Amino acid sequence: MNRWVVLLLLLTSVSAAAQNMAPSMLHEAAHCLVTDKHTWLDAQTLKAPELNLGYHPDTKTAFGDKYLYVVVYTNAARNQGKIFDIRFKQQNHRHVYGIENSATFVSSSKGVEFPEPPQGGTWAETALVTAIEQIEHHKWFTVEMKYLVKPSDHIQCESYADSK
Repeated sequence: MNRWVVLLLLLTSVSAAAQNMAPSMLHEAAHCLVTDKHTWLDAQTLKAPELNLGYHPDTKTAFGDKYLYVVVYTNAARNQGKIFDIRFKQQNHRHVYGIENSATFVSSSKGVEFPEPPQGGTWAETALVTAIEQIEHHKWFTVEMKYLVKPSDHIQCESYADSK
């Protein structure tokens, strides 16, 4: 009887751990944010053993591109952080993540505010606010930094800052 209880507990813990795993697309995008030469999220500066992430995929774009909005929460209350607008495509058996925009935000009962407005004007700000509001109502994930900094052959990171 004790064996069955132990087996049941083991299966339950494995199932719970699997449910909290970040989707691969979110994990790969976060990898780019941490390892990109533009240090969107500098692992050395953060000194955090893990990141708290939320995301929202956007497939309703004018040209059919796939986008992913990623929020990295910077406090336990998950009401402030950074948001990234990331384009996703597959190219030569690689996943290419292009960071298109980013902004720091604070969310309160008054709404979402940006200490510095994101690039792209009112349209970009509205899109980012909408994404943040949608992400706030969905599941968030915790990813250990040590897994994000590992090199990957199948991920390519690009950025709008590359053209500056």
